[in-house]
Amino acid sequence: MQINLDQYKGKNIHVVGIAGAEGSAIAEFLVAQGIGNIVGHDFSVDAAEFEKNFNNTHLSLNPAERKKALEHLRNLPIKINLRAGYLSGVEEADVVFVSQVWFKYPVNAPLKPLYEKGVKFKTITNLYFEFAPCPIISVTGTNGKTTTSNLIKSIFVLWEKENPDRKFYFAGNDRQNIQVLDKLEGMKENDVFLLETSSTQLVLNSGISPHIGIITNITPNHLDDHGTFENYIKAKESMIDYQDEGDFAVLSADDEVTRKIAGRHKKNAFLFSIGRDLEEGCFMEGDKAIIRKSGNKELLFEKSDLKIFGDHNLKNALAASSAAYLFGASTAVIRAGVSSYAGIRHRLKLIYNIEGINYFDDTQATTPEATVAGLNSFSRETVLVAGGDDKGMDYTELGKVINSKVKALMLFPGSASDMIEKAVNKDKLLFEKVETFQDAIKLLKKYFTEGILKDQSTVLISPAAAHFYSKFVESSGKDLKEWIKEMKD
Repeated sequence: MQINLDQYKGKNIHVVGIAGAEGSAIAEFLVAQGIGNIVGHDFSVDAAEFEKNFNNTHLSLNPAERKKALEHLRNLPIKINLRAGYLSGVEEADVVFVSQVWFKYPVNAPLKPLYEKGVKFKTITNLYFEFAPCPIISVTGTNGKTTTSNLIKSIFVLWEKENPDRKFYFAGNDRQNIQVLDKLEGMKENDVFLLETSSTQLVLNSGISPHIGIITNITPNHLDDHGTFENYIKAKESMIDYQDEGDFAVLSADDEVTRKIAGRHKKNAFLFSIGRDLEEGCFMEGDKAIIRKSGNKELLFEKSDLKIFGDHNLKNALAASSAAYLFGASTAVIRAGVSSYAGIRHRLKLIYNIEGINYFDDTQATTPEATVAGLNSFSRETVLVAGGDDKGMDYTELGKVINSKVKALMLFPGSASDMIEKAVNKDKLLFEKVETFQDAIKLLKKYFTEGILKDQSTVLISPAAAHFYSKFVESSGKDLKEWIKEMKD
C-alpha cells in the first residue's frame, strides 16, 4: 500500500521524546516516507544519557538490536536537541508529535500554549489509525487491556496459520512490544491490526474508530492526568465514538460505566458478562463460555481451558473471544488460542512455591481494582505486599477487601501507601511498613519463623499503586524472583 503523507510535506515537524520507543519509531517512519525538516527533542543531558534512555525504552530489542537501532536513529538526517536545547524552535512547529503523557512533565510547559493555540499535536496512535489499510481491533480499559490484547494475539497467531494469505499485526502499549509503523506499507486490506490503547493516547483522537473497539472496564484511574473521572471516561469512550454501521463496540455488561456507554452506542454494542445471560453477547453458562449472535449460539471455550485464573481473567477471555468471533475467527481457533495463553509477565504469575507457600508477582496491578481482583483469586491466607504512588484513586473498596481477606499487610513508601493505611483496620491484621526489598524479605522470614507464613499461605506482591516496580525492584539491582529466592536461604 502506498502511504500518502502529503499533509506532512514541507511542514515544520517536532518529535518530543525521540529517545523513547514511540518517538524514535515516529522519526524513523517519517524519514522513510521522505518527510524532511524534522527536529527531535530529548531531555537527556548528553549522548551517554540519551543512549541509556533509549535502551531503557526499547526493551523489546536484544542488546545487539538496540545498538543497531540507536546508531540508525542517530544517523537520520534530522536535528536532535538534548537538554541544553530542549524544545528550541518548537514555537515554529506546524506539527508536534508527543508521547502519551507529555503534559505531565514541567519541562514540557512551553508546549501547552501551542496546543491551546491549535497547533496539531499527534501521537503514534494517530498515525496507526490514519494510515493502517486493514481493520483495526483496539483494546482499552482501566484494567485487563494488556491481558485481553495478549489473549487476542494468542488467538490470531493461530488464525494467521489458517489464513496464510493474511497477516496479523500487533502494537502494544509497553516497552516489551515492538512498534510497527514501518510495517504499515506492507499491510493489506484483508489483514488485521491489533492495538492496545491507553486513555492518554485517546485524548488526541483522530476522529477514526476501530472496526472492533474493546473497553474492558472503566474505574477511576489516571485522574491526575485527566482532571476528572468524567474526562477519563470521555477519553476511553472516544475510541468508539466514530464507529460506522457494521463496526462493534465490545463492552462489559458487568461494569456500571461500560453498561452506560453501551446504552449510548446501541447500534454497535456487543456485551460480555460472567454473571448475566445475554440475549446477544458472550457470557458464561455454568463453566462454558457461550456466544449468542443473530440467534446463533455457540460454545467458545470452557473455564477449565484457561491457564490464567480469577474472574477478572475470565472476563478478559470473554472480551478477547468476542472480538475474534466478531472478526470471523472460528470457534476452534478461539478455543485453541485461549487455551494456549499462559499469561503475561508481572500479572498474577506464580514465581515460587517454597515450603508450601506460593509467591505471586502481580506488580502490573497498579490500581486498587487490579489488586482487589488479585486478592479475590485466592481462598488461602494471604500476605499482601503493596504500595507506591497515588494516581488520584479511591482506596476504600481495597481497604474493605484487605480487612476481610488479608492476614498481613506490608507497605512500601508512597502517597498511595498512606491512603491504603488509612483505608484498613490495623487491628484486624498484621501491619508493617518497609523501605526496601531487603526489609521485606527479612520480615517475611520473621513471619515464616513465627508460623504466620505456613503451608497453604499466599504472598501476593500487588502494589495497587504506581511506580512500585521501578522504585523498589529495578533500583535494587535484583529482579523479583531473585529476592523471593532468598526465602530458601
